[in-house]
Amino acid sequence: MVETAGTASVEIEASPDSVYEVLTDLSRISELSPECYKAEWEDGATAASVGAKFRGYNRNGGNEWDAGCVVVAATPGEEWAFEVPADDGRSTVWRYEIQPTASGCRVTESFDSPILDAEFFQKVNRHDLLLKNIARTLDNLKTVAEA
Repeated sequence: MVETAGTASVEIEASPDSVYEVLTDLSRISELSPECYKAEWEDGATAASVGAKFRGYNRNGGNEWDAGCVVVAATPGEEWAFEVPADDGRSTVWRYEIQPTASGCRVTESFDSPILDAEFFQKVNRHDLLLKNIARTLDNLKTVAEA
């Protein structure tokens, strides 16, 4: 069976609202993601709202690509999620859930990517790479949000 989903969490000593602001500020994506170095709103969107579109620009090793994304959840201080549609009609969904804690919040990042069943993604062990990227993204988010 091919794994197509993953999740990780981190405790952050910052308010849920301030963490949400960092996550949804596309100009800061390169501070957070080990793979996405730039993102920009499209079609006149200027902020995270359900249905807003943006384009993410990624690089990994010698590969570079960009992908259109659609915001599917945008609740300040609670949840930010977006879908990355694939050419075959399936979509990857990235989600950040923010839960208040006594000292700040707990952020859980997850992905559900049915396209990971493709032979190419299995050869490069993309699932494992995405799990490592989540861990790095959450560590970076913690550093940025607590600064």
